[in-house]
Amino acid sequence: MSFKNTKQKNMLGTALLSALTISPLAQADQQKNSQIEELKVIGHKDGLMQVKSPTASKMNLSFKETGRSITQLSEQQLKDLALENVRQAFDYVAGFRGNGPADRTYTARGVRTSIDNVMVDGLRSLQGGEAGTGSRLPSTFNAEATTFLRGPAGLLYGAGVGGGMINITTKKPEADSKTTLALGSRSYVTDGSSFDSNRFTLGLDSTGALIEEDVLYRVIAQYTPDGDHFQEGRSVDEKLIDVAMTFNVGDSTRITPRIESSERERSGGSGYADGVFESNFFSGDVSTYGKPVNRSYYYGSNKDKGDNSSRSFSVLFEHELNTDWDLRLRARKNETESESLDLYISDSSGLGNSIGEDEINRKWVYAKGDDEYVLYDAAIEGKFSTGDIEHHLLLGANYRDMDVGFARKFQSNSDAVGKNTISASNPRQQLVGPVPADLMEVDLTPRNEKDTNIYIKDRISFGDLTLAAGLAYVKQEQQESRSGNSYSGEFSDTIWDIGAVYALNDDINVFATYSRSYDPVSARWITQYGQGKTNFQPVEGDNYEIGVKGDFFDKRLSSGVTLFRLERSNSTKFERIDGVWHLTQLEGASFRSEGLEWDASLAISDQWLSNISYAFTRAYDTIGNSEGRQASNTPKHSLAWWNTYQLTGDLEDFRLGGGVRFESDRYDGNYILEEYVEADMGVYYDSDSINASLVLRNAFDKNRAEAGANWVTVQPNDPRSVNLSVSYSF
Repeated sequence: MSFKNTKQKNMLGTALLSALTISPLAQADQQKNSQIEELKVIGHKDGLMQVKSPTASKMNLSFKETGRSITQLSEQQLKDLALENVRQAFDYVAGFRGNGPADRTYTARGVRTSIDNVMVDGLRSLQGGEAGTGSRLPSTFNAEATTFLRGPAGLLYGAGVGGGMINITTKKPEADSKTTLALGSRSYVTDGSSFDSNRFTLGLDSTGALIEEDVLYRVIAQYTPDGDHFQEGRSVDEKLIDVAMTFNVGDSTRITPRIESSERERSGGSGYADGVFESNFFSGDVSTYGKPVNRSYYYGSNKDKGDNSSRSFSVLFEHELNTDWDLRLRARKNETESESLDLYISDSSGLGNSIGEDEINRKWVYAKGDDEYVLYDAAIEGKFSTGDIEHHLLLGANYRDMDVGFARKFQSNSDAVGKNTISASNPRQQLVGPVPADLMEVDLTPRNEKDTNIYIKDRISFGDLTLAAGLAYVKQEQQESRSGNSYSGEFSDTIWDIGAVYALNDDINVFATYSRSYDPVSARWITQYGQGKTNFQPVEGDNYEIGVKGDFFDKRLSSGVTLFRLERSNSTKFERIDGVWHLTQLEGASFRSEGLEWDASLAISDQWLSNISYAFTRAYDTIGNSEGRQASNTPKHSLAWWNTYQLTGDLEDFRLGGGVRFESDRYDGNYILEEYVEADMGVYYDSDSINASLVLRNAFDKNRAEAGANWVTVQPNDPRSVNLSVSYSF
């Protein structure tokens, strides 16, 4: 296959069933078409599940051949749903949840997972900065697709991949010239306001050939000069740019360097203070979070701010060794500087706050971060036969060198009491005391983590049956300094996984898979909080999945159903004993998550396409004080249902969209978040040169608690917003 003559193909519209976009060669060939074209593909004679695509096993396999539970949102779906970052995308992916505003984790299958498991083009690195001032879950402004892999993937990615991974596949240079200019706006229409809070964004996406097909380019930029938040007193100024070039060297080699840069300046702090009080607070008894009160007001100060600057440079080398074997090498360096100042409501007992009181004390906190990630990934993929047995082999290694410098400093309780009060019922009634003179005098504490992963995986096919087996060596080295003390640790293990896929017929496969996760405990935690105990075991996960994927009803329904069980051993917890923090470990099997996940795309008619994502999750500790209780931020039932309808005749350039999102009750720490239903609607216009959309998010303005923030404040959900986008292509 000649790289020069290979055009990027159209993205699969029913991407809810597609596989994890991590193979670089397949990323470059990934499809991207409009929703109109998606309907046309429904009747393809080979069926959608037969289309080749990257997979959770880093191999170029079809959806049907992938023995894992995966959901993908295409570029068109991200636009249709007005989803601007990964946190918003969780709304339409059952089984994934973002955690509180100051929490740098998300939850998948009931497992709290670090946000540096959000990958960009298959490489893991924190995008938001340690000080929390960036997009904690990255923007999708340059995304060709955003893909969600449920369950662990330790064999391919090493330590720390427990509940699931997320991968943003960025847009790549194309040979066909095209430039798109875009204007977007988001206006909040809620709580009696009429377009009082607005955000306007300018966008550019230009691609084409610089030197015939030998050198291609792509430039993507987005500028938000003054973006209002729905809370009064909060806004963001943002500049994002992504520049990539592709050099086709001969017919079998392709090199793609890429630079991404982001600048964010926030008024209204980093996120510590974006909570509001809820109705049950005023009764003096909170067990279930009630309706957020004064959600359009900010409970911080007008001095709060957050700045973030991030730079990323990457290079992808692809070489076709012969018709059966490919070599892929990728490297990236990511640097982020972040800084934030917040006047926030703390749960510190020294402030004397209590539930039911109207006057609440706050205190200043300052945070600063300087992060650097260096990442490498190399893989050789190929096929060969031994007699009647076919092999699909993958050999690879990845390495991550993470350097994090971080400092956080709090105002003392004694200095804060009485100086920084705010009324719980009226946030405009507040005192803002001076920022302590030495608050911003901090020294960054360094933390380094090196992760090495070397793996081999083989898919062995005997007619209709394919067995997949993998083996990996994983190693993690830790170095950390704090308060003049140094902490270090080194952990390694050999892990394996195995799976089977059986073709019932040309359209339907059944599968069974076992996969593992591996997560060493922090060496600093062991030394500081282990209270003399040093023999902490790594937290390990065993993931079992069985399911079916296929095309049904003359290929009008593409559907995948997965039954899963995830068991984790040696979970750790912090406990307060006699005023001292203890790190404890629940030895042996300590956590279980089990349930069902269903993703489907159905062409109800030639005009009506429906996408469904549903998850039933029962996740709980099997031993300890919380035995049997549903895991935090994990609803038992979650459902996202989105529909698009293509008009006909004189209105054939128009589409209508509408959907609902549902989640059952879930815990947030000691409190309960009530179930909810929200609805979104959209109208779309698609022509050769002009595309426009009008999307109403949270159409009926449901007011609910999204998550706990600080103490007994909650993070409110986004209120109703009108999202307008217009683009012109030439």
